[in-house]
Amino acid sequence: MIYLSIFFAKLLEVTLSTIRVVLAVRGMRIIATALAGVEITLWIFVASTVITGFHSDPLRGAAYVLAYTAGIFLGLKLEDKLALGLSEIEIIADCETATAIAQDLREIGYGITVFDCKGKDGSKQMVDIKVHRKDLNTTLGLLNKYTNTFISVNDIRSLSQGRIMRHIIK
Repeated sequence: MIYLSIFFAKLLEVTLSTIRVVLAVRGMRIIATALAGVEITLWIFVASTVITGFHSDPLRGAAYVLAYTAGIFLGLKLEDKLALGLSEIEIIADCETATAIAQDLREIGYGITVFDCKGKDGSKQMVDIKVHRKDLNTTLGLLNKYTNTFISVNDIRSLSQGRIMRHIIK
């Protein structure tokens, strides 16, 4: 029973820790701070349980290690499912393809900005889209039909003076 207690408490602690770090990086300081309080409370109880009984019962350490690694994995999976924050998609394409992309996505309701640019092989256009991370995979799926494009995705830490509509497109 002690092994399961150690495992699940440490699993919860490390999962929260992983999410806390991601939230802090995304600028969600208040939530990250609250999670830190829960995290350190769990750590005190789990670490003291493992340390005080480690010499007589080394399997406590094994439960701790397994939970730590599983917690990192679970925290990253959970954060991926939550998909908090915003992303920017930049598409560089020939002018005809960029115009088609911008027109198609604007018809659906996306806010699009198009920039003229020059590549190694001449004139190009860059289509810039800001999306909620929850909509990132759906939006990238819409772009699959366009060939000969260069697509990059960046996380947005903060945004001011504007808003991004949610697009959940099936």
